Amino acid sequence: MRLTQLQVKNFRSIRDSKEFPVKPLFALVGENNTGKSNILRAVDVLLSAGSGKLGREDFNDPNVPIIVKGVFGDLFPFEKKRWRPYLVGDTLSLEKHISLTVDERTEKEKLEAEFHGYRAEPTTWYLSMSKIQAKVGDRPKWADIAEENKLPDYFLEDGKSTKAIYSKALARYMLENDVAFDPPDLSATQALGLQSNVVASLPHVYLLSAITDYSDEIDRRSSSSTFRRLMAALSERILEKDPRFLELQRALGTIKGLLNPTPVEGAPSRIESLSTVEKKITDLLRKVMPSVTSVSLAVQIEEVKDLFSAGVSLSVNDGVDTDVLAKGHGLQRCIVFTLLQTLILNERNQLIVADGAAPLSPDPIILLVEEPELYIHPQLAKLFFDVMASFADTDQVIYTTHSPLFIDTYEAERVAIVSKPDPLTGTVIRSCDTTAFEGLDDRKLFQGFTKLNPSMNELFFAKRVLLVEGPEDSIAITAVLKAMGRITTRPEELEWSIIACGGKASIPFFQRVLNAFAIPYAVLHDTDVTAGMSQEDKATHDKQNNTIISIARGSQVHKYPIKLENSLGLPNHFSDQYSAHVFFSNPANITQQVKDIILAVFA
Repeated sequence: MRLTQLQVKNFRSIRDSKEFPVKPLFALVGENNTGKSNILRAVDVLLSAGSGKLGREDFNDPNVPIIVKGVFGDLFPFEKKRWRPYLVGDTLSLEKHISLTVDERTEKEKLEAEFHGYRAEPTTWYLSMSKIQAKVGDRPKWADIAEENKLPDYFLEDGKSTKAIYSKALARYMLENDVAFDPPDLSATQALGLQSNVVASLPHVYLLSAITDYSDEIDRRSSSSTFRRLMAALSERILEKDPRFLELQRALGTIKGLLNPTPVEGAPSRIESLSTVEKKITDLLRKVMPSVTSVSLAVQIEEVKDLFSAGVSLSVNDGVDTDVLAKGHGLQRCIVFTLLQTLILNERNQLIVADGAAPLSPDPIILLVEEPELYIHPQLAKLFFDVMASFADTDQVIYTTHSPLFIDTYEAERVAIVSKPDPLTGTVIRSCDTTAFEGLDDRKLFQGFTKLNPSMNELFFAKRVLLVEGPEDSIAITAVLKAMGRITTRPEELEWSIIACGGKASIPFFQRVLNAFAIPYAVLHDTDVTAGMSQEDKATHDKQNNTIISIARGSQVHKYPIKLENSLGLPNHFSDQYSAHVFFSNPANITQQVKDIILAVFA
């Protein structure tokens, strides 16, 4: 099961995200404070218990509910059977509605959360509680219905059946049999009242926040941190598979028996000194409060998983063997990330499988990561990306990033751009419009996307992009803007990013990418057309020039009449970037024609 569509309403900066597609490996890019993290948190809220620990401040408008809608696809056969009443085709659509209400008794604000969705009723009347009551009234003879329709023995208990017994048996019957359903009512969602064990079968979520101090995350006192949740999950799911797990349970039983007054079966009797202390406290207390008859001391002993999560300490030897809290942020982040890897390996039954245990279908996991590049070296960042891509082979990773290293543009549908035009509009998500690549076969797509290296990937983070043919054009543009006092160092000061496409023939593909994500851009290129050119060469260049114009979709296209060098009065091309750098180091070399052409782009 994977999340395939998402829509968020009224949550923090998000008024209405509109429904957008989500891929197994999915990157959210955009400027700071646009709402990327809010999208991750919304996924966490959808798949968490209750209201997801939200408060009034999480409502964009406290007078209307927060709604998070998720559509899930890629269901395993057993998941399709479990969710069959709620499926539309082969997909599951669920909404979580969270409302801010007032408690009538305390008059304090509280949050109420409920799932909504589409629900179909079984076609056979005796397999639907509502159809049974519609057919035979509000007081059916449940045992008679079960016997007359030859339902399994578990519909009866001691030869009798009640509504509760019948309903429980019906849930089992649905899982064990292929049942036909009526088409679901798609006119409106309804409150589903999903049972907790069914909701628990939704993907498990782990959110790795972009926090600045990992000591808070790894702090054993923090019960809700990712680290502690991971340690609890690792102990519960890994230790219980170990054949010596029973030894741990017996040891805890012994400790409980030694410390507590209530006898524990199979454990030694309580330490006598504790009874002596209880008696003395009772005697002293009765002198000031005669109504007291006794005082009992009880020591709370946690379960194995609680001890493991609360009491564990990690030390790392990287030349100096010290607690992980004494290490740098980069290593601390890697530790948490590694625990996630370990847990997922265990979920896939690739870590420890108990002797004789049948392989289990892995529980789906959605890993939410804020800025995976945080605190880590660029070389390690590449490995992080590979690990996340590996997770996504069977599970799902949704992450925010400011790093071009974490964008795989060959899969453009894996990227969404998040922006916030203004507070009234709120957060806006722009997914890839694949129609921008219509007419290109796989070979041309591959050739195009391979040009989008990490440096080129900057276009996904830009406010506006200027496409040029080569690096010499970029040097010329920067030099002109400096000479005219428009910038001090780089074009980004004007909220423009320059992308050198590697030749005019490559520009149309970059245009398609920018069109696909509605990123504002302009183009500046040579026409390459001269008076003495052959008709064949002229036709080739005219075709390239016209292609750029036809794909522009209203974006401005600027041209040098022939070439940059011609407009500079130079007889030959620049031999390399260094020669261009030396030439433009002298502002006197820049002609008025070049100034006019370049400044027209930034008008």
